[in-house]
Amino acid sequence: MPLPKLFSTDSAKAIKADAFGYLNAIHYMAPHTSGGVGNLCAGASPECIAACLGKYSGQAAMVADLENGTNSVRESRKRKAELFFEDPKAYCVRMADDIGKLYVKAVKLEKLLCIRPNGSQDVPWERIRFDYGTLHNVTIFELFPLVQFVDYTKLPERMIAPPANLHLTFSFSGHNWAMCEKLLKLGRNVAVIFGEGLPEVYQGHMVINGDLHDLRHLDPRTGVIVGLSPKGRKAKAMQSAFIIRDYSEMKEAA
Repeated sequence: MPLPKLFSTDSAKAIKADAFGYLNAIHYMAPHTSGGVGNLCAGASPECIAACLGKYSGQAAMVADLENGTNSVRESRKRKAELFFEDPKAYCVRMADDIGKLYVKAVKLEKLLCIRPNGSQDVPWERIRFDYGTLHNVTIFELFPLVQFVDYTKLPERMIAPPANLHLTFSFSGHNWAMCEKLLKLGRNVAVIFGEGLPEVYQGHMVINGDLHDLRHLDPRTGVIVGLSPKGRKAKAMQSAFIIRDYSEMKEAA
């Protein structure tokens, strides 16, 4: 079986970065346990699993049976999950090879490079150390200090002293608002999905439009809510604690 392409630069979300002078590359694997080999989303709630964009939106959702069907995109993401669990360090070496090529491409295009390691999963890449050529015991972030990395996470421990070139946005899961509120008060940003359009303010915090691009490091670093719309027909229709819909008073007050 041929090795799957690791990074996507031509998805609808990645392409939006062009207008901001960036080449945006996103790495998708089969989310949560859908790869059949382990859990890639340790902080996931049942609600976010049920609405996951990694399975239910974009090309991954182009199947006759949304829950059990498959296509080349879903199979590629499963294969990447399998390869990762077989040998995480070898997988990081392959990621590093591809990031190096993307960096060269970005320079030729006269753009900056922004990498999102977790497009549909929540792997703490900063904990995985590997050897790369003559360099030993390094992380992806240490290998590429001039590259900007961005991620969303539901793992609070990842928000503590991340690498300098990794910008993390915490994610509301439907059940972790207390942690979201704590991080917001500390000036960290939190992503929330709003099902009925974006309010200007939610729970006393300014809401910005996170659908304009995936370059979260460009967001204000003042404890704002990064408002996102539901992705995929399933998420758009479902009632879920993960997707905020009852905020009419907040919208009117704003």
